[in-house]
Amino acid sequence: MTTPNPGDDVYLGSVLTRMHFWGMVSDLDTPAGVTGTFEVAQNDGAITLDALVGPQGVPGENAPIVKMQYQSSIDDPADLPDNLTDDPADIGKAWWVGNIVYLWDGENFVPKQMGTQGPPGPVPNITPSVQLLDPDDDNVQSEIVVSGTAANPGWLLKLKAPKGPQGDNATIRDATDYDDSTPPATGQVITWNGTDYAPRDFNPLATKIYSVPEAAFTNFTGLTTRQTIASFPIPAQEFDWQPIVFGHIQAKGFEVDSDPFIIGMEVRLGDASSGQLIGRGFGNSSTWTTVVPHYSTPGSPNVAVTPDNGIGVVPAYHSGTAGTIYVNLYNDGLTGIYTFNKANAQLVVMVVPVSPVVEVGS
Repeated sequence: MTTPNPGDDVYLGSVLTRMHFWGMVSDLDTPAGVTGTFEVAQNDGAITLDALVGPQGVPGENAPIVKMQYQSSIDDPADLPDNLTDDPADIGKAWWVGNIVYLWDGENFVPKQMGTQGPPGPVPNITPSVQLLDPDDDNVQSEIVVSGTAANPGWLLKLKAPKGPQGDNATIRDATDYDDSTPPATGQVITWNGTDYAPRDFNPLATKIYSVPEAAFTNFTGLTTRQTIASFPIPAQEFDWQPIVFGHIQAKGFEVDSDPFIIGMEVRLGDASSGQLIGRGFGNSSTWTTVVPHYSTPGSPNVAVTPDNGIGVVPAYHSGTAGTIYVNLYNDGLTGIYTFNKANAQLVVMVVPVSPVVEVGS
């Protein structure tokens, strides 16, 4: 160990202490006799130093007391009160209008700029998208892939979302808004009927064909001028329609005129005797009568059909016999004896949609 010389610093030891500092107030003209003291008692220590006090400066101006008025809302400086005085009760009252505070100093309002709001910063236009990952694949993890710019970023959210239990297959015919009262037919499509979805023909306004079979006719032998030999009701349609008829029958007759063995036929709509004439067949020497569309009579030679004149039109969703086709043996001449056998008799009715007839008042 080296022997210390006079003036050397010698380490004596270390003590963990909590220090307290004190200042002894003095002035520049009467400095203290000592510059400081340091005392330690066990774990506490104290240091005392001079705290110099300089000469008192010039008194400053008192800051104004601002009395902010929040009880009323003023949006325009012109609406500030004009009845303030120089009374201490009024001096200092201030109103915040926009970004400026108006302070009453006893004589005038002094505006104080409080700063203005800066423009809003840019807002990114984020375009998110989602990609579902296989939750059973241990080689993939959920992540967000960012692309694009800071102003127009794209966020691809790759989510390893868990799967729920597999549900039942959806069945359209079990849906609550599907009308399954009539099973769908081949080729029909699902359409809205105003209340529910239901099966319907792809083109409900297409022309339909109905045939009057041989079995629908009735044999007849007797003395008459007009005799109904068949009636056939056409089902109600969803639209107004006109029937077009074609067909043939074989009938024989005997009457007192120039052609005693020739008998014809007629087809009427809605009533066997007074309904609209829609078809006529004139007899010939072969006794086979062929019916074609026919609407006028010798008594009404101007009756003709157009798409919108209402002749021979059956209204949509008709009731009663409005859509029933009547086939009559008929002769324009005298009453005679007729014989009709339904063998090979046949009639075809084409249902043609038409626009509803609108009656315009005078």
